[in-house]
Amino acid sequence: MRILRLLVTPGALAALVAVAAIVVVEWSPGRIAVGLAGAVVGLLAILAASQLGLLASVPLAGMRVQRVVVGVGPRLADWSRPSRSVVLRAVPVILAVNVRAAKAPVRRRMWWSALCSVLAELAVVVLAAAWAIEGGAFAHGFAVACVAELVHALLPQRSTVATSTGWLLFRLPWVGPEEARQLEAAPLAGEAIEAAHRGDLAAAEQLAARLRDDYPDVRPALAARVFVLEAQGRYAEAMILAVKLAADARQEPDEAAGSFAALAGLACATVEAGQLDATLGLSTANTALENAATLGYPSYKLNGVRALHALLRGDADEAIALATRAAGAGDNLLVRADDLATLARAHMASGDNQAARQVITEAEKLASWWPRVAGTRSRLEVG
Repeated sequence: MRILRLLVTPGALAALVAVAAIVVVEWSPGRIAVGLAGAVVGLLAILAASQLGLLASVPLAGMRVQRVVVGVGPRLADWSRPSRSVVLRAVPVILAVNVRAAKAPVRRRMWWSALCSVLAELAVVVLAAAWAIEGGAFAHGFAVACVAELVHALLPQRSTVATSTGWLLFRLPWVGPEEARQLEAAPLAGEAIEAAHRGDLAAAEQLAARLRDDYPDVRPALAARVFVLEAQGRYAEAMILAVKLAADARQEPDEAAGSFAALAGLACATVEAGQLDATLGLSTANTALENAATLGYPSYKLNGVRALHALLRGDADEAIALATRAAGAGDNLLVRADDLATLARAHMASGDNQAARQVITEAEKLASWWPRVAGTRSRLEVG
């Protein structure tokens, strides 16, 4: 049943149609193989074009870059700062870019950013079509994949992983008043989160107070306040807001997935800090993890929380395995520092303080002030 659900998703259907088109056009096994190879290259090319379009929107639409990742696999180089991740990985076959509107008007900036992305894709489709007219099977496959991906990108859809270009172009301008209010709060919420990422907790707290006064029940504002409280080590207070977010009946499934993932992590951190009963906290975290996974939250993004949950249950070996994977996959500096703090504590629980010191030193290079990093160092020094 799960495989069937995957096959009827828009992305899977687009891929099946593209493959069928290549088979129909080429016929012979050899040409089909060449055409499929061209399709893979075409898909990578048009996806890269869409991300380059997002980068072009930074000066054109007044956006701010949050994340640029080149490739997949082990991390080769990292030029990240607290407010921006820039990472090069071992196999440079894909480009991933995240941008955000740092100031009003948010909707207009996001719409223009999406338009830049789709225009870049359209340019690749035009070039691919021109090549396919005179080219062979490889060019045909390249062009088919480009067209299929452009159509897929223009479908209005949202998930826990991403929001499509089509949703931004065709749905964003007409969102309801509640979502418009969320977008209005986003720049100030982003400022608060960036201040917390820099370790400027005084500025972050001032911005969080403005969010509390101006946007008391708006989701991005609540999420930013949760993050600021977490950065201050005030986990119990953050838990209250996180529970409020997760219990919001008005949220979309993709929003709920993120809310439950955040709640799970906070519940574990609150138990670890001694600010919540372990039985209640771990039960809450376990339920939140299950809800997040059921709603489609990417499994690999839950590894850090699962690692801490395993550590609090007393399973140091599982915690080491999960935290190692989480720290290797993450690109956000604070998330990586937090995962490394979990890994260090897991090594301590297994009796390997030397490995724990090496790991926490790596975490301190990323964010020595982060409460769980500083707390882990203190425990090691006492030990």
